[in-house]
Amino acid sequence: MNKLRFSSKMHLFIIISVAVVAVGLIMGLVFHFTSGSFFNWGGDYASYRTVEVQYSVHEITAEEVMEASDAAFEENGVSYFTYVTSGASTESRVEFRFTASNDPEALTRAAAAINEEVGMASDNTGFATAYNNLTAHFNSNRDIMYAGIAVAAAVVFQFLYFLIRYKFTMAVAAFIADVHNLAIFYALLAITRTMVSSSVIALSAITVVITMICCAVMFDRMRKNFRTDEYKAMPSFEQSDLSAQAAFPAVSVICGGLFVAILLALAVTAIAGGTAFGLFMPCLCALIAVVSCWYGVAFFTPSVYSRLKQRSDKYAASKSVKYVGAKKAVKNAE
Repeated sequence: MNKLRFSSKMHLFIIISVAVVAVGLIMGLVFHFTSGSFFNWGGDYASYRTVEVQYSVHEITAEEVMEASDAAFEENGVSYFTYVTSGASTESRVEFRFTASNDPEALTRAAAAINEEVGMASDNTGFATAYNNLTAHFNSNRDIMYAGIAVAAAVVFQFLYFLIRYKFTMAVAAFIADVHNLAIFYALLAITRTMVSSSVIALSAITVVITMICCAVMFDRMRKNFRTDEYKAMPSFEQSDLSAQAAFPAVSVICGGLFVAILLALAVTAIAGGTAFGLFMPCLCALIAVVSCWYGVAFFTPSVYSRLKQRSDKYAASKSVKYVGAKKAVKNAE
């Protein structure tokens, strides 16, 4: 751990973060104007179109439904980018998801073809139903506005909390960590082509909460170290490095524990026969949020804070010199 010198790597971490955000922005813009599905806020904020097939497990198998659906989609010139399955003991459902730029009439024809192929049993009772649907994750500008207000309020609350409990430089560092981690989070969503859904709103706020907890762990360690004269005598960079090194295991345990917990929740759901595939995208968002917070707090924030602390210490030293000089001048004048 003594080899981890975060303070001297600030420019490296800034370059890495800027590169990730830039790539995410470029990919997000490309998907917006080409694929029409990811980071696509045009046209009623539609993220994707769906063709849903509901069927009785006693009358038809999942393999037969998939074969009939694939044939219908191929015949009508459309292809899905993923599908979600769910169901109970008597009825199951498979939802095929298409980019929003797909022709809705072609999807309607495909749904009709699926119904024609597997839609009626021998006794003329329907056991499979397919229909075309447009899924809109956000229904209006107010949804995005309220989400932005909620995340901004969480960031401001954290800044005020750190300002009251710690120091101004620590509050500024925590604020920078929030902005940085949210930017990395959104960039990685674009890079991994993760579907933007309502879960992103909640996970944006959770990203702020994780950042707050991890920053508190690091700054608590620093405040504890300041009780010793040996630590106070160290240069600013060494103080920041020592505290960051001491907090690194705890931050890694917090983020690693959340990472493993998310994976276990997904695995348990899959083993239990639940809608594990439907939980994949939200879980992927959660994993990305955890990774963003770990990198941001464990590496980026200490390197930035070391510069803030160095400037703060220089300002305090110069102010002290001026104060001592002023006292001497007054004493000499007397």
